[in-house]
Amino acid sequence: MSLISFSRDKFIPSDEVSLNVRSNFLSIARGYQVFTFFKTVNNGKPVFLEDHINRVFSNANDMKMNISHSKEDIKSLVFETLEKNDFTNSECNVMIILAGTVPDDNSGLTSSSYVDLFIITSPIKVYPASSYENGISLGLYEYERIDAEIKTPFTYYSGVKAQQMHVKNGEFDEVLYTSNGSILEGTTFSFFAIKDDVVLTPKADGRILGSVTRKNLIRIMQTHQIKSLEESISTDDINNFSEAFIASANRDLIPVVKIDNIDISDGKVGSTYHKLMSIYQKEVIKNNI
Repeated sequence: MSLISFSRDKFIPSDEVSLNVRSNFLSIARGYQVFTFFKTVNNGKPVFLEDHINRVFSNANDMKMNISHSKEDIKSLVFETLEKNDFTNSECNVMIILAGTVPDDNSGLTSSSYVDLFIITSPIKVYPASSYENGISLGLYEYERIDAEIKTPFTYYSGVKAQQMHVKNGEFDEVLYTSNGSILEGTTFSFFAIKDDVVLTPKADGRILGSVTRKNLIRIMQTHQIKSLEESISTDDINNFSEAFIASANRDLIPVVKIDNIDISDGKVGSTYHKLMSIYQKEVIKNNI
């Protein structure tokens, strides 16, 4: 599948997209870049696009970026990019990137006069069916991201380190961040647990990413009268979880059957997960833009 992306001011094949070491100096050397990531469904329709654009703009404003495009400009360019791709046999992932350019002074630290816009398409990754059928394991990792609400590359270093330490050697499938006994999030996912028939998820209080998937899943649960709470979740409560799962833009919901060495729901995927996954996927198809 040959894909087309938008790079700075033109449409080009996705495998030709690149950051320029000189013009995107701040983005590469200083992490002066924000991005958002989502997938398409229904022959190229973007999932929760407006929420993703709103978040990338909010993050860019937090980073004091000078954005020359409006939200409507980017929305139109996303649709134009997708229209140039063939979705007959497959969907795709889409990443919107706002990347810093050469600064106006010589410090290498100040904001630049403009940012480059990239809308990059890539083949959608199919995750193993076994993850959805049998569940995955999470290993606890003490770490709290700085400026966790901003989706920028510099916040991912410790996640990469944790993956190398605990996942690549086969200990766990993913790592789950904790801080002072509180469960937070994963490197690329939001965390949910079920306790006493209530779906719990950590508060979006600046300590976790304001996930678009998380936000919409909470809305969907409210619509379907599934009781949920945003509150602090203690690691001491893991033994009391009847079920747990993770949520992300490209993977939807994946059940969790073990955290550290504690089995959740006797190591089996629970009925609430199956119900939520079915509802969520139907809503994604229905509300894909």
